[in-house]
Amino acid sequence: VQLRFDGWITEMQDKEAMKKINEDLSDGKAPGIDNLLYSADVEFSCFADLALTSPAEYYKEGEGSLLQCVLTPADRFMSMPPEEVARITCEQAYKLFPSAREQGLKCTWSNVVKLRESLYREAPGMDKFRPAQNTVIPNFFLSGSYTYQDYIDSMEGATKSGLLCAEEVIKATESLVSLRDSKMKATA
Repeated sequence: VQLRFDGWITEMQDKEAMKKINEDLSDGKAPGIDNLLYSADVEFSCFADLALTSPAEYYKEGEGSLLQCVLTPADRFMSMPPEEVARITCEQAYKLFPSAREQGLKCTWSNVVKLRESLYREAPGMDKFRPAQNTVIPNFFLSGSYTYQDYIDSMEGATKSGLLCAEEVIKATESLVSLRDSKMKATA
């Protein structure tokens, strides 16, 4: 879901800056949080203000935040009209950023794209189906958000998996060195 506002919804410190849209801020210096964010308090698992994180593509002079929100799991939203999905998402954005509502920021445009199978689904008992980083095949390792690690299937999960995979490679290094050394002795 994309929501365009008439101000900077993620600016929480400076109420004047929150409404500053009538000057060129295309240099990426618009007020607000310039990062990919996560929340457990709303139905969008991750979100970003694209006008801040990618100003070359999404900043528009005279307009404010372009919040992009990923709703997951999205089952309850699939049958809803796009306007209703946008309204619910906007209400939840105000829940995260109450100062935006207090300052009277309005959603001026929205866009909803529904993709039923594009995201992960966390379900109890599914971790047993996630492969470990070390496999039964010697010197074959796996890394990716789908592998077993203590985080959801996400960029963070992929990073954690990569670190776990690196640990497995380091553990295997000693046996690889021993194997190499024994082969070198055999050929000498």
